[in-house]
Amino acid sequence: MRNDSSKPLNESNPVSVQTQPLPSLGSLKNSRILVVGLGRFQGGVAVSRWLAGQGAQVTVTDRAHADTLQASLASLEGLNIKTQLGGHDTSVLTDIDLAIINPAVNKRRSDFFNEIIKREIPWTTEINLFCQRCPATVIGVTGTFGKSTTCAILAHVLSHQLVASLTPFTNVHLGGNIGRSLLPLLGEMLPSDLVILELSSAQLEDLPTINWQPDLAIITNLSPQHLDRHGTFERYALAKRNILGDGHLKKGIVLGPLDGETESMFTKNINTPRSRIIRPAMKHDEIELCIPGAHNQTNASTALSACQLLGLGNAPIRETLASFPGLPHRLEHIGTIEGVDYYNDSKSTAPTATLSAVQSLDRPIIAIVGGQQKPHPLTDWAKVMTSKCRVIICIGESGPEFAQAIMQQCALLNEPRASARADLRHPNNGCEVKECDSLKSALLFAREVAIAGDAVLFSPGAPSFDQYNNYEHRGGVFVENFRAMK
Repeated sequence: MRNDSSKPLNESNPVSVQTQPLPSLGSLKNSRILVVGLGRFQGGVAVSRWLAGQGAQVTVTDRAHADTLQASLASLEGLNIKTQLGGHDTSVLTDIDLAIINPAVNKRRSDFFNEIIKREIPWTTEINLFCQRCPATVIGVTGTFGKSTTCAILAHVLSHQLVASLTPFTNVHLGGNIGRSLLPLLGEMLPSDLVILELSSAQLEDLPTINWQPDLAIITNLSPQHLDRHGTFERYALAKRNILGDGHLKKGIVLGPLDGETESMFTKNINTPRSRIIRPAMKHDEIELCIPGAHNQTNASTALSACQLLGLGNAPIRETLASFPGLPHRLEHIGTIEGVDYYNDSKSTAPTATLSAVQSLDRPIIAIVGGQQKPHPLTDWAKVMTSKCRVIICIGESGPEFAQAIMQQCALLNEPRASARADLRHPNNGCEVKECDSLKSALLFAREVAIAGDAVLFSPGAPSFDQYNNYEHRGGVFVENFRAMK
């Protein structure tokens, strides 16, 4: 469904006001369209290419200069697409029929977006363009943690069931925030297909402008995140709440653990029958998996609940879950050296994610933590880390803060050996903390102090942007350094 009337968004993004009706579906040919934000990691490439394929006259603007956008620009070669780089010049807004806003654009703070609003230029987003036109059944997945893994588990399971002719669907497509735009596949999608769509809070901000919701919604969990964009946890949660639309979801809702106030906000004005609102069991029978961790058991239970709402059999789903290999950079086992297992958990961008990782491993742990500094309470984090880890190596911008939290906790436990500069060549029982100046030196130090049976866990608990382009870049550097040690 869609609504072309002028309509403000809900409180999650009070400045995002649609002042002009959007062009009707199928009328993009010859439209003059501005894509705001190409992105270094090709975030605006797919929509730009798709629009050009629809016959639109496309201009792309980005604050970054061409030399930092080389990969993205290379993907646009051969297409009749204009670019305006190195800043957003308002002159490109002249005679624009529609603006496409990249989810990375913080609309609450963007002067350029406010100028679009001031000039009453219609605007939308890549994900909204897709949702308006998607003919398939859609499972929408959001949450703070676990959404990518839950999406990948669902795609793995449902693709296997499709091959075995155990589902009513013709094809299964995975995309959205997980890193793949599905716009290029619209031409081949069928009403009998199934789409698994990961949705971030930034993508969900503007969903009310098209009055759309998925057929089945999954909310994995919610905790404070991206507050630099949303301002408060309430605004962040309200953006996530947009996945439920008007509250009438044909297939149902899978609702993960939420605090009481947040759950009330999510379940208020829900028109979906209560029998089709499932809360995955947090204490459930062990699901056979080849990836470790209670959090992955929960992700698998969430996927199992979604399959139940789709009417699929429990036994064949459980059987297929056992072969899910996991995703890169998410507690990824990358190899063993001299009896020590090494894990790449670079996707860990908050301290709570590191706790999930350390609690997943039932052996002595040498943890490498630290990255971009963000305000997080660390007292409870330090309690768990000192109880689960034999050695904690701190790096990056937040390294000193993490080390200090660990040392304070060790002092409370009367462990005077804890020192940010401790010599750990011959570690004894207990937790030690060490600061290193690079990921490479941290990994070399971890190998030096590791003993057969240990696990070396790279789980930063912080964003990557102090030194790396993104968590994938950071994880790739860790893996490269590991391979160089072999």
